[in-house]
Amino acid sequence: MKYLFYSSALFITLALASSCRKKLEACAEFNKSAYFVNDTIFLNASCSENADTYSWKPQAGLQMIGSGKSSTEQFIILPLTGSLSRTINLTVSNSKSSRTISKSVVVL
Repeated sequence: MKYLFYSSALFITLALASSCRKKLEACAEFNKSAYFVNDTIFLNASCSENADTYSWKPQAGLQMIGSGKSSTEQFIILPLTGSLSRTINLTVSNSKSSRTISKSVVVL
């Protein structure tokens, strides 16, 4: 009987502890819905949840202005033949995990 009581108590404790863990979520928002070549894109990842570090990685047709290590970043749109969009990858991390998202924007 004691064994059943202790194992039940342990199970409940573990269930409560795991439900209290804060989940890491990656999020980034553009300041506009569309841009032109030579415009500056402002991206804000402060909507990410439980992130300690940020790592921005621009794809072709973008030049990063900052260090790529803060919750906000800016990119200059460069000419890119045959492409009407640009993509930026963001990885957010904490001591337990990391998450990566890709954000694309229309270039007119």
